[in-house]
Amino acid sequence: MRRLLPLLITTATAAAPLGAGEVELTGSLGYTFPFYSQTFTYDPGAVTVPIPGVSIEQNGVFELKASGGLAFGAALTFYPTSGFGVELRFDSADVTLDTRSASYTVRADLPAPLPPVVADLALTKGEADLKALTPFSLNLKLRSGGSVRFMASGGLSRLPDIEMSLEQTVGLGVIAVDLIESHLDIATIRLRGRASGEGKSSWGGNLGLGLQIGLGERGALVLEGRGFYFPKRTIEWEPIIDTPLPPLQQLLLERVRERLEPIEFEPWWVQASIGVAVRF
Repeated sequence: MRRLLPLLITTATAAAPLGAGEVELTGSLGYTFPFYSQTFTYDPGAVTVPIPGVSIEQNGVFELKASGGLAFGAALTFYPTSGFGVELRFDSADVTLDTRSASYTVRADLPAPLPPVVADLALTKGEADLKALTPFSLNLKLRSGGSVRFMASGGLSRLPDIEMSLEQTVGLGVIAVDLIESHLDIATIRLRGRASGEGKSSWGGNLGLGLQIGLGERGALVLEGRGFYFPKRTIEWEPIIDTPLPPLQQLLLERVRERLEPIEFEPWWVQASIGVAVRF
C-alpha cells in the first residue's frame, strides 16, 4: 500500500495541469466508536485437598471492553471525472482497552455439622494498552455536484500488526482450608497477553459517507462517518512467575490456562470526523 502513494501522487499532480482531472487533498480529525467487549470466565476445576468430605466449587470472571479515542485521517483523491475518483487514505484510530472489575468465587462444602464456606475475592483491575490502529486504504469514491456535495467511498484496507499488551490478576484456586476458623486460602497469579512485532498485517475493508460544504473556489469543509472492519486477532495468555510455584499451585495454573479463553480482539470501529479538503 505504501508503494502506491508515490505513484498516485505523481500521476495526480502530472494529470492536473493537463486538465485531465482534479486532485483533492483532505485532512480530518475525529473520534472513534469501537465495537469490542469480551467476558472471560474460567474454572480451575475440582480441587483435591487432604480433608475427607470437603468439596470445592470455584470460578472467576473478568471483562475487557474497548472505548473510543481520537482519530485523524489524510486522503489523496484523483478525480478523472467530476463525480468519480480513486482515493488513497491513511487513518490513525486511538482505541482504549478497559478492564472491568475481576471477581473470584469459592464455595467449600465441609463435613457435617460444619456449615459451607463461601468466599468472594475482589481482584485488582488489569492493565491494558493498545497502540493506535493505522490502516491504509485504497478506495473508489463518488461525489455529487454543487457547492454542497454528498460523497461516498469504500474499498480495501490493510491493517499493520497490532501492538497490544494486557496484564490481569486472576484467582488461581484454593490451596488450603482451615476448618477451625472456616477460612479458605486462595492463591492468585498475574497473567499476560501480548501481541507485538510479529508482522501479522491483515486485509479488511472500509466504507465512508460524508458531506462537503464549499469554502471558496477550491476549499471545502468535510463532515464524514467511516467504518472499518478487520478479522479477529487471537492472543494467548502466559503466566508471570517470579518464583517457582508449589506443585498444587502449578496444577491449578495449568487448569486455569486450559479453561481461560484466549483474547480474541476484533478490530471493528466507526469514526466520526470533521476536516478540510483542498482541490487543485
